[in-house]
Amino acid sequence: MYRTILHINVTHFHVAVACVQAPKLGGYPLAVRAPGTRRILLDVSSEAWEAGVCRGMTFEAAKRHCPDLVLLDPAPSLYECIEKTLFDHACRLSPLVERAGPGHLFVDLTGTRRLFGGAADVADRLRTGIREACRIEPVVGIGANRLVSKIATRVIKPRGLCTVIPGCEEEFMAPLPLTFLPGIELRQLEQLLQFNLHLIRDLTRIPVETFATAIGPAAFFINRQARGIDPTPVRGAGESAPSVVESITLADPTNDDTLLGAALFHLIAQVCAKVRAMGLAVGKASLAIRYADGAPESRSMQLRPPMSGDMSLYGKCSQLLRKTFTRRVRLTDLTLECTELTFPYGQVDLFARADREEQLMTALDSIRGNYGKAAIRFWGRERAA
Repeated sequence: MYRTILHINVTHFHVAVACVQAPKLGGYPLAVRAPGTRRILLDVSSEAWEAGVCRGMTFEAAKRHCPDLVLLDPAPSLYECIEKTLFDHACRLSPLVERAGPGHLFVDLTGTRRLFGGAADVADRLRTGIREACRIEPVVGIGANRLVSKIATRVIKPRGLCTVIPGCEEEFMAPLPLTFLPGIELRQLEQLLQFNLHLIRDLTRIPVETFATAIGPAAFFINRQARGIDPTPVRGAGESAPSVVESITLADPTNDDTLLGAALFHLIAQVCAKVRAMGLAVGKASLAIRYADGAPESRSMQLRPPMSGDMSLYGKCSQLLRKTFTRRVRLTDLTLECTELTFPYGQVDLFARADREEQLMTALDSIRGNYGKAAIRFWGRERAA
């Protein structure tokens, strides 16, 4: 059975809320400043965006692009009220409703057809209900997964309804520009444009192994997205995003690379065992350290593609440790937090022998499950390059 995922997208949410308070502002280039700041832009209207203004700009820089720009104050209480209204309307349709940012919601309608009718009819009634309740008209996308439903709203925004027929995900995405893929970083996008790849269909025509030689292991993740594949589930209402956190306090404060590397590997082994038991992989790793004088430091790293192998994750986190540990002071604590847990994407790197590592980790997990966590361990660690 195909899944049915509905994505609600209130385009330029903060500006849309401002127009609810003052409808006469509609059609003017608008910008909302960020709370707690005087000049940084939190959101801009489509008119301002077309004039070259974007979020994160200072108001002075934005005025140079658009002299008629109107700066508005934020309204946090009204944002909260309208987001609650959106959430309440979505919860009437399914217990699986996930907030995905201001004015963004995913709703899993799988199996609700007999109860509420077809997904397009449900979406149309939902749009009408939201418009009547808070005078905001969202754009709604329907697809077989989160990725496709999200892209569907990008295609038709600022308002409307777009349904992607199950099984037609790749055909739907093929003619769209690469900028529609939410998982591509700016650096990767620049690399692809240098290879004269501009449309999503261009990515699917290249063997993924060849693609990987150009941009690295992230090619497998991007290739799956280009084909419209996304197994990520919609979390239930109120359900927090899964994460795994492990900490270690060193017996004696130290700045010795070997001892710190061993401690880091110990953390990674514990984290990866839990992540693999969940059937997931790590999409983001955050490392926090504490110096002997009490000063904390932390850094994060996106992992593309997601990984769950001890050695693979250690290679990334050892780089993270070198970037985080910048003072000539001993460390007392290390904490590793793994978030953005998602389903693994199979083979991730043609040249990293990912299959062999996966088989090794599976065997080690089996031994530890039968004979205890201390039954088998790694001896030593790879020397940092």
